[in-house]
Amino acid sequence: MVSKQSENDVLTKSQSSSSRSDHILGLPMSDLAGVTVDEIINNKPALTMVMHYYKQLADENTSLKNDLNTAGTYVSGYEKKKTDTSVGAILQFFASICIGFGINLLTSDNAKPAPGVILLSIGILLQICGLYYALRTR
Repeated sequence: MVSKQSENDVLTKSQSSSSRSDHILGLPMSDLAGVTVDEIINNKPALTMVMHYYKQLADENTSLKNDLNTAGTYVSGYEKKKTDTSVGAILQFFASICIGFGINLLTSDNAKPAPGVILLSIGILLQICGLYYALRTR
């Protein structure tokens, strides 16, 4: 019983592979552009029709490749902008922390304002860098 089933599987696979070889890109080789191979032989109008159909498919293929390239360019630009915006947000987060601690140290009763000024300056520089990354265009 197992051998009968395996023979049927082999026959099915060989039939499907032969039917796949009769088709290119889902189009049957025996009927291209509505014209059979027998009609093409020594028939100039039929040959012209097949060549026109081929040119039409080639032009459509080129157009689709251009559309795919354009979409890829948009996607890569979006990814770059997304990365830049994330870097800007992280820099602005740390800038807010530095500015907060700097102002806290400056307004405290501590006699030394230097640490507060340093942290405030670092926070302002981080804020400028964060805004640059978040808002830059290319």
